[in-house]
Amino acid sequence: MPLFQAHQESSDASMMPLIARGLASARTAPSQLNGERFYSFAAGRFGRKLRPDSSDEDDEDISTAKKDMRFARFGASSEEESGDDELEARSAIRKKWSSAALRNCDKKKERRALKSYEEENNDLSGSFRELREEIKNREVLGAERRRYESRGESLFTNKRFDECGISPLTVKALTDAGYVQTTFVQETALPMCLEVLNAMKSHTNHRVSPIFSLVLCPTRELAIQLTAEANVLLKYHQGIGVQSLIGGTRFKLDQRRLESDPCQILVATPGRLLDHIENKSSFSVRLMGLKLLVLDEADHLLDLGFRTDIEKIVDSLPRQRQTLLFSATIPKEVRRVSQLVLKRDHVFVDTVGLGAVETPTKVEQLYLVMPHELHFHMVYRLLREHIDQEVDYKVIVFCTTAMVTEFMYIMLRDLKLNVREIHSRKPQLYRTRISEEFRDSSRLILVTSDVSTRGVNYPGVTLVIQVGVPSDREHYIHRLGRTGREGKSGKGILLLAPWEEYFLNEIHDLPVQKSQTPNIDEEMKRKVDGSIKIVDMSIKEAAYHAWLGYYNSIGDVGRDKTMLVDLANRFCKSIGLEKPPALYRKTALKMGLKDVPGIRIRK
Repeated sequence: MPLFQAHQESSDASMMPLIARGLASARTAPSQLNGERFYSFAAGRFGRKLRPDSSDEDDEDISTAKKDMRFARFGASSEEESGDDELEARSAIRKKWSSAALRNCDKKKERRALKSYEEENNDLSGSFRELREEIKNREVLGAERRRYESRGESLFTNKRFDECGISPLTVKALTDAGYVQTTFVQETALPMCLEVLNAMKSHTNHRVSPIFSLVLCPTRELAIQLTAEANVLLKYHQGIGVQSLIGGTRFKLDQRRLESDPCQILVATPGRLLDHIENKSSFSVRLMGLKLLVLDEADHLLDLGFRTDIEKIVDSLPRQRQTLLFSATIPKEVRRVSQLVLKRDHVFVDTVGLGAVETPTKVEQLYLVMPHELHFHMVYRLLREHIDQEVDYKVIVFCTTAMVTEFMYIMLRDLKLNVREIHSRKPQLYRTRISEEFRDSSRLILVTSDVSTRGVNYPGVTLVIQVGVPSDREHYIHRLGRTGREGKSGKGILLLAPWEEYFLNEIHDLPVQKSQTPNIDEEMKRKVDGSIKIVDMSIKEAAYHAWLGYYNSIGDVGRDKTMLVDLANRFCKSIGLEKPPALYRKTALKMGLKDVPGIRIRK
């Protein structure tokens, strides 16, 4: 049975990830959308980090400095030049959606700048009119968003899924799961996806069973969640299957699953997918029937250094396909990759507009500044206070690295708190189990690295604590977005050392207020000191090395190596180390720390 009316089976499988991507987002409402920068299906949970190999295992240690937080974008294209009918269809689509801020980002328009001086002058007034219209549309869109936010309503629209041209079987599955109305993002983007897909020619004569749809995700957690939501949509579709390819699983087991189970839809992280493509099996042949490529969280994919992998993957795919690129932000790197995977005349969809709020409006944002030596004591103090105030507390504590996360977890566990941990050093099965437990529970604390920053929906989080400076403004916003979802209230606390106050300049336009410093009495201090002492020395040493590497990668800190080493030695004392652990000579050279006073080199 077709997934969408008037589509053949190949088109059905091609469109399923689009709805699944949104279904994974539909569990959130206005404030969640703000926190996630409201990007396409991704931010509206229908209506909303881990390289499969080593690159996604240390994703929380990779730092970027993206500043462009203004708009969320969505791109759709087919690699081959369109025929007359398709061009006519595109023209009609753009005209139809102009009031919803759908923009044709045709690069040919940019090349008009190369016209003669006289032609430029003649076109100048028209260009100003286009610019004014663009700004006006974005202001209208932003005002609409703010209207919803101020009323405290969800961003579900009056548009129903059964009015979107989706097949009755899919609508039935959505209804069973409790989804009836689209979100603002889905109402805007779904028609565009359907129109483009309709314009594509279907080829059903294949030697092997083809994979029709491929979704690339930056993290294992997001890939697992999207696969689960796609299975929800496939409830009544017999013969259409979805599978995932992620790191942390056995390669041969992946191969057997792909050969024995239906797989028209594939959700994958780039590294593991490339492993299968380069294995010279029949897998790459199956990809030649691909109709749809989705790059989800494109800015985060590039944060984790996946650009080279993406280029290799795209080279192995058919050029005639539909490509969708979802991104919360559009930094230069995303623009470069968009030129690689999208057509020049790709369609641009802005679902944010000007003046949209970046953080949840019902979340109280506070920051505390105190010396490193008291950070772990303060985390315990804040948790005890919150537990006393909230009956059904649910807290996420973000740490800078995986090993600092493990240190924090062991300390809090010894302090008899109900705590769990997730970070990239844990096996995938463990991470999945803990993630599901935290999602379905209350009265629980999750200590995590940035692998839990994006793409994972944990309902009912009452408090987010960020310990140490985030790698950039965007990470602060995404972490904060774990609370205040579905229109609920929440609280976020940023805990900084005095020398980390520079980061406040990055978020000066957000409603972050300085908090009064809670008192830590001597009894509590002795109690926390005792729990710090019981942490194994090897974990403390690994935490020091990871801390040093993390802050060395942040430009504002890492430029002054002498200061960095001095700060790392202070951190050393805060985790109960008398002297800093030695570094391997090769590591010290790579970090530029070999001859810096205070650095010890292993002999």
